[in-house]
Amino acid sequence: MEKMAGYEQALKLIADKIEPLGPELIDVHRALGRVLAEDQNALVSLPLTRVSFRDGYALNSEESGPGKKLKLAGKILAGNPLTEALAPGNAFWIVTEAVVPEGADAVVEEEKVRKYGNEIELQELVDAGLNIRAEGEEFREGELLVKKGTVLSEREVALLLAGGHFEVNVLRRPQVWVIAVGDELRHPGSVIRAGQQYPSAAWLAAMLAEQAGCELARVIVVEDAPDALLEVMPEPESADLVLTVGGTGFGRKDIIENMLKHLGAEIILEGVRIRPSHSFIFSLKGKQVIFSLPGRISAAEVGFELLARPGILKMQGKPPEQKLMIAVQTLKEIASASGQCHILRGKLVKKDGELWVEPLHRKSWHKEIVEADGLLVIEENRGQVKAGEFVNFLVHQHRLISLVMQKYL
Repeated sequence: MEKMAGYEQALKLIADKIEPLGPELIDVHRALGRVLAEDQNALVSLPLTRVSFRDGYALNSEESGPGKKLKLAGKILAGNPLTEALAPGNAFWIVTEAVVPEGADAVVEEEKVRKYGNEIELQELVDAGLNIRAEGEEFREGELLVKKGTVLSEREVALLLAGGHFEVNVLRRPQVWVIAVGDELRHPGSVIRAGQQYPSAAWLAAMLAEQAGCELARVIVVEDAPDALLEVMPEPESADLVLTVGGTGFGRKDIIENMLKHLGAEIILEGVRIRPSHSFIFSLKGKQVIFSLPGRISAAEVGFELLARPGILKMQGKPPEQKLMIAVQTLKEIASASGQCHILRGKLVKKDGELWVEPLHRKSWHKEIVEADGLLVIEENRGQVKAGEFVNFLVHQHRLISLVMQKYL
């Protein structure tokens, strides 16, 4: 067990100990954002045969040239291929994606011919292959379409569908249980009294877990007692991931530690040198991952984003997220104790045409996490930061567009 690890060391421990979940077969239209468990090859060629690239007239290029006239022999619509071949001196009107008949080797756009009743007159010589998509031009049956390990976007899903796939093997999404720990907590909808509150930090963790790719199974509220916590802890078969929220702080951390001990879980990491969320705990029960977050919502968010989220992505076989870290000047002095990485929220503001960051450090934690554009990261041994000095600022993903607009507009 590692105690009070540095941030990078904590990330490495989490990455080294967590393995991706196994595969499952799902409908391809439900595979958005999932990770392919195996290479996917085309089951069909696209197109299956020669088709028209646009609306126009299918003809034999050897019969083309300025002033050449051809008789219209009929229409060819998409999905209704003709069985008859194109006869000499004839042309067919054809629509985009319709099958090009035997005997035709080009399609001339409507605007490039003159029409006289049942005849068309060409204005130029036409090259063979004009406006025709050849059989297998996009891909052929058996060709690799998408590699194993790809995080599927809308475009890859469309490609798989085009290649004949209706089901695909992807890595499972973690089934997550979220357990809010605290005598003061009450279920949403119930009446609260002085000293009581709703488990907003637990629900924030639940929604962040869903946003990170988990399937939310349950959110439970339990009192500050190891026995009560043990009673609601799910078996690994029911939950791949458990997020406990609360019960890790000084004076209360025995609740989580005792529960993990009686559960037979292996504590991998107890404490990280970041503030807030220095009381974060990472443990395993078999293959079940347990992340224990602080109960204060501002600390729970930091612990989730910086520590739990990378582990959840690893469970799904996804690569670490690419985060935007920028250097900006701070409007205010920041008190930061040496020996810990200090994290606080900040709001980007424009001053003299440049972006600065205003540190948010107030007691209204819920409003603070809503207002923040990202997280100020003060390195472990930096100490006090004076107003006007540059600091690292980790921009929230959902604020990136706002950042670009502030920077360039």
